[in-house]
Amino acid sequence: MPETKNNRRVRFTRSALREALIDLILEKPLVSITVKDICARADINRSTFYLHFKDVTDILRTTEDEIIEHMPTHKRKFRDLQEIEGFFIDFLEQIRNNPRIMKVIQVLCSEQGDPYFVRKLQTMTYKAFFDGWDMHMMPEMSEQRKLLVFSYTISGMVSMLSTWATRAQDTPTEQVVSLLMGLMWHGMGYFAASDKKSAFPTE
Repeated sequence: MPETKNNRRVRFTRSALREALIDLILEKPLVSITVKDICARADINRSTFYLHFKDVTDILRTTEDEIIEHMPTHKRKFRDLQEIEGFFIDFLEQIRNNPRIMKVIQVLCSEQGDPYFVRKLQTMTYKAFFDGWDMHMMPEMSEQRKLLVFSYTISGMVSMLSTWATRAQDTPTEQVVSLLMGLMWHGMGYFAASDKKSAFPTE
């Protein structure tokens, strides 16, 4: 019983510290957040903080990993275009409907954010989509060329979604996904096809 209480206390303390960090991320630049700030916001003393985390970077990475682990793509694989498209629409709607998480993602993906978080997003997306995307590539393409092309595509995908979250939130999710899928499967040639123009209206 004492061990259960201790475990519960540890979970509560770590959660309180992470929530305090998130509050601060929404209020001030990442580089200016200190251990003192986090402890004051969580109402937890510094010695307790250091029982759980080494420094601000440590708790930031832990918090970012937790956000990634709760994203729908985590440990998931997609094998057809319809499943991928449906996922993206649901995923963007979930972000839009959770203003707090959306704001945190906005900050972490911004120019003043954390490149580590963006790289984690890229790695997660790569693992989730590689199998399904690989099935639609030319069979004669070498594995190394596939890796290079897919790495380029994933970087663009994450960058586009980051931009949507930070500067283009008013764009309907269906339009964002339509544009994203077109670029993923057809590249810039997507814009050359006249029948694609209605997929992402400008008015």
